[in-house]
Amino acid sequence: MKLFLVKKSSSLLTNFISMLTKLVVLSLLLASYSSQVFAAGVKEIQAKKELLVGLDPGFIPFEMKKPNGDWIGFDIEMMTAFAKEMGVSVKFMDTKWDGIIPALIAKKFDLIVSGMTITEERSKVVLFSDSYYKAGLNVLLTQKAALKIKKVSDLNSPEFSVAVKVGTTGDFYVGKTLPKANVKKLDSESDCANSVALGKVDAFIYDKPYVQLFASRNAAKVTALSGTITDEDLGVAARKADKDLVLAFNAFLKKWRETGSYDKAIKSNFVDMPWLKDFPDLK
Repeated sequence: MKLFLVKKSSSLLTNFISMLTKLVVLSLLLASYSSQVFAAGVKEIQAKKELLVGLDPGFIPFEMKKPNGDWIGFDIEMMTAFAKEMGVSVKFMDTKWDGIIPALIAKKFDLIVSGMTITEERSKVVLFSDSYYKAGLNVLLTQKAALKIKKVSDLNSPEFSVAVKVGTTGDFYVGKTLPKANVKKLDSESDCANSVALGKVDAFIYDKPYVQLFASRNAAKVTALSGTITDEDLGVAARKADKDLVLAFNAFLKKWRETGSYDKAIKSNFVDMPWLKDFPDLK
């Protein structure tokens, strides 16, 4: 009986070791296959020697187009530096905001960098990078409306008209929290902001950097509520399969911050603002 038990135990141990070996080999094969699949995005970009980036210009000071057609802004500097890190050139693709995610999925470009807020809904269809900027929504008001509006909920009335850029988090926010307001959906942030400045609408809800800058440059006509009404993170978006591309960007972003280049770009675009000379309407 003892001999039988020893033989049986030995057999079980042999089978266990054999099974464990097969599992380890299978795991290594799967890891190798996965790395080859996930590395396809970066390899393809390096093979064609060009990174294609989709964005919707006009989100000051993240992405802007000078009168001569040149791209400038924080996002532009960041993605140019990322492309350089990859050893490729970068090409920016002017794309309408409401079609920018479908264009990414259709492989019109490799990444989206357009002041896009990381949301649960968007994360169902695209893969986001780490946050590269902490943002939030702000409210731009006419001077007349500012006499009555002390908090964002005061806008929840048919008495007030609120402009939003179609498909933005401002659009989503207004739809959820200000159902009674008279909402005007427009195609660009400049149309929305100028509608407030011209008195065509009472308010515009959009990302704080843009709202604050517009308010500071048009103080006689508009004002902005203090603080933000939401907290948001901006991220770079990729197709779900391009995990390697997102990992590469995250590694670059970490390095870009550590070298001080991130802070330098923030200071240039948000504080010094040399780009203002190309946009006289904002001066």
